[in-house]
Amino acid sequence: MLRGTPLEGENGTADEDTRKRRKPLRFWTLLAALFILVGSTASVIGSLSVANTATQKSQKVFLTSSEEIAATLQLSIQHEQDLLESTQSFLIGNPHATQAQFTQWSNEVHVLRRFKDVSGLGIINYVTAAELPEYAARESVNQTTPFKVTPSGSRSFYCLASIGLFRSGDSVLPKDFDVCDSPERTLILHARSSGQSAVLPYTFNGQQVLGLETPIYRGGGIPSTVAARDHSFLEIIGLLLVPHTFLTSALLGHPDTAVALSYGGAASKLVFRRGVVPKGAQVNRINLHDGWSVETLGSPLHAGLFSNDDALAILLSELVLTLMLSAVIYLLGTGRARSMILVGERTEELQYQALHDALTGLPNRALIVDRIDQLLERNRRLGTMGAALFVDLDDFKNVNDSLGHEAGDHLLIMVAERMRKTLRGADTIGRMGGDEFVILIDGGDGMIAPDLVAQRLLNVMRQPFNLEGALMPLIVNTSIGIAVGDRGSASQLLRDADVALYQAKAAGKNQYAFFNSQMRDDTDRRIGLEFDLRSALAGDQFRLVYQPIYSLEDLTIVGVEALLRWEHPSEGRIQPNEFIPILERTGQICEVGAWVLREACLQMAAWRKLGFDLNVSVNVSGRQLDNDIIIEQIRGALAASHLAVSSLIIEVTETALMLDVDSAVGRLQAIKDLGVSIAIDDFGTGYSSLSYLRQFPIDCIKIDQSFTNSLASSSESQALVKTFIQLGRDLGLKTLAEGVETFEQMDILRASRVNEVQGFLFSRPLDPESLERQLLAPLRPLPPTKKAPQKLPPDDSFYE
Repeated sequence: MLRGTPLEGENGTADEDTRKRRKPLRFWTLLAALFILVGSTASVIGSLSVANTATQKSQKVFLTSSEEIAATLQLSIQHEQDLLESTQSFLIGNPHATQAQFTQWSNEVHVLRRFKDVSGLGIINYVTAAELPEYAARESVNQTTPFKVTPSGSRSFYCLASIGLFRSGDSVLPKDFDVCDSPERTLILHARSSGQSAVLPYTFNGQQVLGLETPIYRGGGIPSTVAARDHSFLEIIGLLLVPHTFLTSALLGHPDTAVALSYGGAASKLVFRRGVVPKGAQVNRINLHDGWSVETLGSPLHAGLFSNDDALAILLSELVLTLMLSAVIYLLGTGRARSMILVGERTEELQYQALHDALTGLPNRALIVDRIDQLLERNRRLGTMGAALFVDLDDFKNVNDSLGHEAGDHLLIMVAERMRKTLRGADTIGRMGGDEFVILIDGGDGMIAPDLVAQRLLNVMRQPFNLEGALMPLIVNTSIGIAVGDRGSASQLLRDADVALYQAKAAGKNQYAFFNSQMRDDTDRRIGLEFDLRSALAGDQFRLVYQPIYSLEDLTIVGVEALLRWEHPSEGRIQPNEFIPILERTGQICEVGAWVLREACLQMAAWRKLGFDLNVSVNVSGRQLDNDIIIEQIRGALAASHLAVSSLIIEVTETALMLDVDSAVGRLQAIKDLGVSIAIDDFGTGYSSLSYLRQFPIDCIKIDQSFTNSLASSSESQALVKTFIQLGRDLGLKTLAEGVETFEQMDILRASRVNEVQGFLFSRPLDPESLERQLLAPLRPLPPTKKAPQKLPPDDSFYE
């Protein structure tokens, strides 16, 4: 046997040892390879998901942009419809208007200034052959050349332009040009017989414009039959529009986007385009109304993994990471390292969840407070001043109540995302809870002024939000409170910003306000008043005063308006503008409003028993109108007082009506069915369109005192008041002017044929005894002779 030769069986043992030594190596090699395979697969799937998400997001942004453009164009078209209705109202009130009267009216309502896309507005008369000589004689007066129908020839009727207004200053059509002897004849006659507007293309001053032809009939309405419409047809309102004007306006804020507005369907040749169409553009078509549709063309949609740089970068980075981790696994081969990694990841996740909002992913209150402490410390160290903006969504509760909490959560997510895109990366955004957000702006040379940041947020938030379940894009109003400078703690900075937020809301919402020390005093006073108001009704601290309402024809008293006053036990009389907003905000206005209804009805019933034939007007807030219980409260007040239903007038502000039109119409109709009259208070300040106003079952419009106060100094206010009065006359409504303080105002209102007035010129609000003694006593009839005096109701405590 040779030395060095293995003994029998030794080779097998060596091979077994080698296999044992290599077994861990093979295990970790296989494990690393498996990890690479799994990691690579996951990387591809994740990158594809990112690419698909980016594609969906791009498509969603484009669709949102399309809907915003469509909403803007729809509002523009509705704006032109309002002009047509206003012109029709003028023509009904002035059936024989001259060119001078038409020009004066258009200047008073600022047609060309308010309607930038209007090129021309004119009236086309339908003149029969028998009426032609009289028409020619009347129009020849204002022409330097003889009146001669063009084209010449005898026809059964002619379509002749009588009066008009054009932005160029020159009349487009001579008064003796027969429009019906042209290709537009068929559309004009169709508009006459159908009662519907016709849409015509024109070329005016070298550019393509759009014509809207609207028929007018005797009596102002649209007859129900073709024969009746042909018989009572008077004239056509012609409106020339330059669509490129409002198309350009609709594209503001939407770069790399083109739009095409068409009328009459996809096959229509009447199409107006604006913007540059991107190559391979996305296309979205939206039907508007009455045959209008809009087609939006935006940036092309890039789909796929390799067309998205972010997805490709994620794929490469994850592949590199997978290789690195597989190397770590192979080298270390220990479960301890992996366990520690998992423990670390889980710890970070829990820490993140503890400091961030679960819905929006923004820092929560705890993290915001910590960031404010750091901000204050850094500003003290550097000698700079930072700022905190407290942001609140106005009337967010209405979204949850009308669309549900899921829609509300979705809106909050979109708001947070819009804030992230609007602000700098250096600014901190956090959610305090509910619909409240906080933005921290660091001090320093590069600090952006807080008011500029606040204004930018207000502008961005006013862009429509597209919520699932909403009938149209939602406009969100935002109020912002700003606190700047050093504070002792984070809670003090947040408190001051919150105080400023309340002031912004009190000033009318959708604006921002800076904190000052006076605000804190006002807040302390508001909190004190809010606390005292809880016991004011039970403590018999409320009083009603009454302001007389006069007929402008003979200056006799026809009614009174009941007004609420609060006699504070220690501070005396508190002004309504201080305590009524608190009642509105806390909801106490519903209980107090019911008391006002009862007291006003009892007082008026007592006066009517004494022979005073008057009406009483009672204000109802928007909060009261939110619930059907208001109907029962009115019915109960009338039953308890035995007051005739015709003697009660319910006043609702125009702004309250526009908050929820459908609900308001339903409840007002139920109140109207009781026999009670309804008036719109502060008319002219709520921006309700004519189409909405016609839905409300109202009897009277009360012109806001802001218009009355400027009658003598503002021709625009005079024109608006005349428009309100004409509107009331057309709709068969009574008009009442509030806040009359001078004889000059009274004379202007009388010349404008306002029905009724109230204001300090005639009387300030008076308590019942003073009103009865000073104003009503002369109206009281002589006591009957040989009859026992009338007895008062058993419970006459309300006279005290």
